Amino acid sequence: MIVREFKQKDKSLFLELCREFYDSSATVGNFREDIAKMTFDRVMDHHENLWGFMLVDADTDKAVGYSLITSYWCNEEGGNVLVLDELYIAPDNRKKGYASIFMEWVQEYYRDEAVAITLEVLTTNQAACSLYKKEGFQPDGFITYTKKIK
Repeated sequence: MIVREFKQKDKSLFLELCREFYDSSATVGNFREDIAKMTFDRVMDHHENLWGFMLVDADTDKAVGYSLITSYWCNEEGGNVLVLDELYIAPDNRKKGYASIFMEWVQEYYRDEAVAITLEVLTTNQAACSLYKKEGFQPDGFITYTKKIK
């Protein structure tokens, strides 16, 4: 598998995959194309802490999924924490090891820039929970509370 940064030509593909992700049971929000376009544009403008990656099958050169990563400084951890904001593997490409390969790639790629990786997953998404546990992620005891201000 090849992991590469978004290219401008990926916009429609990203929107398609993003729509699939938000239409799945892995999220609680609804797909908003305007927000997805804004996100893609911010990635392309090289936002200081937002990165977008296409996951591409090396043999077929077809995208199998995408990921959005962001980061923040964490006093508690003593450094930058990566947030695996979105990781989506298209249904036809699941159970082929792509997510595990990507997780290993992230750890290596950001090894010198971050001290930890965090993510959120719905407790009902047992496949994702199992994957993340297999990759060494553990529940941290925190509960996320969200209040919309816009």
